[in-house]
Amino acid sequence: MSAPIPDLVYDIGLHRGLDTEFYLRKGFRVVAVEARPDFCADVTARFAAEVEAGRLTVVHAALAPRGGEVVSFFVNDVKDDWGSTERAWATKGGHEVTEITVPTVTLPELFDRHGVPRYLKCDIEGMDEECMRQLLADGRRPDFVSAEASSFDIFAYLRACGYDRAQLVNQAFHWATHPPQPPLEGNYAAASFTGHHSGLFGRELPWDRWSDFAEITGRWYDFVSLSRRDGLLAHGWLDVHACRAESLGG
Repeated sequence: MSAPIPDLVYDIGLHRGLDTEFYLRKGFRVVAVEARPDFCADVTARFAAEVEAGRLTVVHAALAPRGGEVVSFFVNDVKDDWGSTERAWATKGGHEVTEITVPTVTLPELFDRHGVPRYLKCDIEGMDEECMRQLLADGRRPDFVSAEASSFDIFAYLRACGYDRAQLVNQAFHWATHPPQPPLEGNYAAASFTGHHSGLFGRELPWDRWSDFAEITGRWYDFVSLSRRDGLLAHGWLDVHACRAESLGG
């Protein structure tokens, strides 16, 4: 089984490159996956020096059950972070979408080509669950993983992968989050996070918020239940981060 590469991060769901920029500034090499060709071109141009140096690889593809194919991708130009291979997901705000076609890739294919990362960040509207399913089936394990907590199955897949510690991060409150100094992952990089960032990861997340999956899943159920009853009280949306206790060290 391939060991994670300590200085490698996957940014699956590149969007406009805010997370990739943060990872690069922290000294990590990045493999970034994005379905929209315009976003790929923009980030490749902005970080041309990093691409040339081999520190950034931009993969123009949608993560899908089968690689090497072409699928429809639905672009939401009002909420450009809602683009998806699932039409219903892309139109959930009642917006019009534009249909384009994009190539596909799988997580095992990415691992084969680029290696297993220390941290795998996944934020791909409507397909986070598929990414976690592929992670379980593959057998190779990053030290740290995060995904949008959009279904219970995501938690189940992560636990079945052997991860035994997890925490929830409310993405709406990133404005109050600051990278620790001294850093606990890579180099220090000052950042003003927004709702379009995935934020801190790994050992830089609050130590006291790591818990077992039973506790974290219960918190997620509480949040979802309250959100359905009163969205003003359960504000924001959640990512789940997972690891093994040994990855947190002492």
